[in-house]
Amino acid sequence: GHGTIFNIRLPLTLAIIDGMVVRIGSERYIIPTLSIVQSIRPEKKDLASILSKGRMLQVQGKSIPLFSLWSLFHILDAEKDPTQATAVVVEDEGRQTALLVDELIGQQQVVIKPLGEIFRGLPGVAGGAIMPDGAVGLILDVSGIIQIATNSKSSLDEEVVETGDEESWENDGSAEAAFANIGGPEEVAHGTSNV
Repeated sequence: GHGTIFNIRLPLTLAIIDGMVVRIGSERYIIPTLSIVQSIRPEKKDLASILSKGRMLQVQGKSIPLFSLWSLFHILDAEKDPTQATAVVVEDEGRQTALLVDELIGQQQVVIKPLGEIFRGLPGVAGGAIMPDGAVGLILDVSGIIQIATNSKSSLDEEVVETGDEESWENDGSAEAAFANIGGPEEVAHGTSNV
């Protein structure tokens, strides 16, 4: 007899998460919704740079670290002024950090795809996901980013106790050194098409 044999390989497990899709410059990232506490538009009066703690944001009477994701992923066309951006407050094991993004796009269920060898172990990244338009979005590792935000401070943060000067918020070089051993930060922001 004649016939056709189909061999189908199915993954044993699929990790699906609810994520908030955010835009930073022209790039899109996914923050797990379970880690999100709230999102706010920072006001100038709530911003400060505190000696030994770095950039801080006042949220409901409490100061928490403020971290620029555009700095971590070296996205040059992102919004640099925090008062024109959105701060997404995330939490992991009781630690909170406010992450600056340009825009909240919306909530979406995504399937976590493992990253290739080049991006495996990338600080602040848990995996990748295919967006509805076929583009790749990186899923953020909230725990890792909070650790980076806690440990990384620019030289400006060490010198200024408190400032309202907007220019001082535009020169953040924190965390770029984290990518020194994986081919440079530009690959992270623009080299994800082969995930």
